[in-house]
Amino acid sequence: MSTLRESQGGSLEASPHRLAADALLLQRACGLRIGELLDLELDAVIDLPGSGSWLKVPLGKLDTERMVPIDAQVLALIDRITTHRSPGRPILHPRTGRPADFLFTAHGHRIGQNRLRQELDRAAKSAGIGHVTPHQLRHTYATALVNAGVSLQALMAILGHVSAEMSLRYGHLFDTTVRAEYERALELAKQSIGALPNPSEPAPSTSDDWRTTATVKTALAGGYCLRAPAQGPCSYANICEHCPSFHTTASYLPVLTAQRDDAGALAADATTRGWDAETERHLRLINRLTTLIDEAATRPTAM
Repeated sequence: MSTLRESQGGSLEASPHRLAADALLLQRACGLRIGELLDLELDAVIDLPGSGSWLKVPLGKLDTERMVPIDAQVLALIDRITTHRSPGRPILHPRTGRPADFLFTAHGHRIGQNRLRQELDRAAKSAGIGHVTPHQLRHTYATALVNAGVSLQALMAILGHVSAEMSLRYGHLFDTTVRAEYERALELAKQSIGALPNPSEPAPSTSDDWRTTATVKTALAGGYCLRAPAQGPCSYANICEHCPSFHTTASYLPVLTAQRDDAGALAADATTRGWDAETERHLRLINRLTTLIDEAATRPTAM
């Protein structure tokens, strides 16, 4: 795998077709799906003080948006891409219908998937290897992270997977934060972070009610979780409550009832913001908690 990656990377670096080759190098460097890659816009890079640079990956195959941490080499690659793209008028986005400045444009048109596949075939032939697909670059990226010891949670967040099963094909890993694991795996000298803040909105004051903040919120039995809208909800949000192995008793009724009340407030808040998926997520939790509360009310308290 490393030999394939090195020989192919050298062929792409030496390519006479600079924009298409750099697009493939960026895909390999960030683990993007080809559709996500070509949907990147000029403002995709977000710099957060103390948290490094992140690539905002647009809605893709699973209708999810995510942030991928990037290093100085990737930033330099993106700078090179912007110098080789052809500037022009914004192009209507095929999904939203709004004008968009796409990153990969040439002569007033967006680069297509077939153009990238042709360039990848050329690079593979030049490197003396067999047929390679753009999606294999994503698998190469994921495999490299796993071999470096990146966690399952980090891998899911970086690749945009919505279930652990999608990421487990790359190996069994343990849980920690995305930035810390990414930096350790790739030996980047950047500061580790926790939840990613939304750069367009001020951080909520500690005096604010967390249930009304402009964040993706999750009610937990022992507290709460706040995440930037761009991150979406954690893939593990309320996973225990929904697990069939989760059991409770009447002694936990106050905790469960308070959590259900919070979930109701979060569902109402999400509805007012037009976050339909968030509303549905909280309603599912409410239904599950109601079932648990009803069962606990009829189950004797453990002595």
